[in-house]
Amino acid sequence: MIQGLGARAADWGPALPGALAGHFRVVMFDNRGTGASDKPRQGWTLEDMAEDALAVLDAVGAPRAHVIGVSMGGMIAQLVALDHAERVARLVLLSTNAGGASVVRPGPEMMSVFQPPRGTPPDEIMRHALELISAPGWALSHPAEVEELVRISVELPTPKYAFTAQFQALLSSDRSERVRHIAQPTLVVHGDADRLIPVENAHLLAERIPGARLEILHGVGHMAMWEAPQELSQVVLDFLAGS
Repeated sequence: MIQGLGARAADWGPALPGALAGHFRVVMFDNRGTGASDKPRQGWTLEDMAEDALAVLDAVGAPRAHVIGVSMGGMIAQLVALDHAERVARLVLLSTNAGGASVVRPGPEMMSVFQPPRGTPPDEIMRHALELISAPGWALSHPAEVEELVRISVELPTPKYAFTAQFQALLSSDRSERVRHIAQPTLVVHGDADRLIPVENAHLLAERIPGARLEILHGVGHMAMWEAPQELSQVVLDFLAGS
């Protein structure tokens, strides 16, 4: 399971990993720049992060795995499937895109997620981001989930330079034509209320990956594992079971 921009393994929350753990060995890790992983000062590429994911599989003795990636993690997962096809059994791409000029971009109000005003306390940055990237009204109606995500972000902060390095890595990655060569069974899952990576990107991605299955979660924003954990878990389990 590969996390997104600035996020840590803990940001998957309990529901989806817990549901998967009833059927599989679940491997989660902190991307470089986050959590307990190294936070190098020099920049890196999304390809470097895909190699990191492969190194984790090697370290746990997993020659082949189902790979699940969310947002930037979905972009990394695409590269793992393309460059190391023999290591990937099935591929789940959640709330992500294929990069390149065809990407449907978020509205200007989303820029504050990437560039919060200087001096804003970390907890306020996270609360504001959650209000924007989740479905309208979700953050207000789910205070316990919001506070848990805030706690994770404060206890395991991602340095600004590392966040920027990840952001630059994903911006410079164009997989829009390469994804046509993904050969593994692929599930594309997206919330239709995602304002950060608009749902049109899911349609574009599923159209380009041969035989991909597309599942749209209605009334769900960018954080499906928190906003619709039971629905998402069932969709993913059904797919991994081959149904």
